[in-house]
Amino acid sequence: MPVWIDGGPRRSRRLRAARAAIVTVVPALVIGGALTGFGPAAEPTLVDDTSPGNAVAPGSAGGHGRGMSQLGAFGYAKQGWTVQQILDRYYPGTTIGAVHTGLPITVRLTDQNRLDVVAPAGGLIAGKSLAPGQAVSISGTTATVRAGCGGQVLGTLEVPDGTVNPPSPNQSLPADQVLRFCGSNAGYRGSLVARDGKVLNIVGIEDYVRSVVPVESSPGWADQGGGAALQAQAIAARSYALVRGAERGDTFDDTQASQVYGGLDREDPRTDAAVASTTGWVMSQNGRVYETEYGASRIDDPAGASTP
Repeated sequence: MPVWIDGGPRRSRRLRAARAAIVTVVPALVIGGALTGFGPAAEPTLVDDTSPGNAVAPGSAGGHGRGMSQLGAFGYAKQGWTVQQILDRYYPGTTIGAVHTGLPITVRLTDQNRLDVVAPAGGLIAGKSLAPGQAVSISGTTATVRAGCGGQVLGTLEVPDGTVNPPSPNQSLPADQVLRFCGSNAGYRGSLVARDGKVLNIVGIEDYVRSVVPVESSPGWADQGGGAALQAQAIAARSYALVRGAERGDTFDDTQASQVYGGLDREDPRTDAAVASTTGWVMSQNGRVYETEYGASRIDDPAGASTP
């Protein structure tokens, strides 16, 4: 569990800095025993060239040793620290590496108990196409297709895997092409799945991180000189998700039990920029992705940082 408030982290079930997935600066990554190609890690030139090893903490409190203080990172960023310096402070002994960004994450949507969605730009279900504007609801393994939410029934079909796909599998689809829930109109990138009475979102890692960072941190930090803190949050969120998903095949949920995930409607251009500028970057140790705990504790908050 990577999020805590004023009392230290709620630790993961395995109390250690878990590593999963080989990360190197050469094009090879091992996740779940399979090799996946990726390009060499880019040099971290997000901001100035100041050596993190020579940095002096501007606050009196030291790192608490259990991950990143989000408010502390914000305070350091406002005082000119780079993302590299921030991450070195909170995750000593780790380095920035790169991973293949096409990896998916499975997220349980806890506020949804029924898959009933509309496909504004069309979609795919059980190998058949949905026309733009058609809606589909799934009960068991039967899907009912309608002419829009609550519209005329157009037909039914069997969907053994319970999956509704957007018109393209690519990440970063335009907002008007993602699937949306009937009723709430909540949009989610990637595919939506009805399984065992739960609704799951299978989403690419970068799209997932885009919806985690603005909820776990504050997009407004970018307007206050805290851009490096948002970049650090993006790298930490990506690393945590990959470790938990790769190590145990976890299904994350969208609450603090995993990482808070808000879907398309919580995305923000300022946090999008932080995610895009760190695409594929993770924290690694001994060639493996490092499980990066973090939280909103005020421990190591050097500048009285606050969330606007």
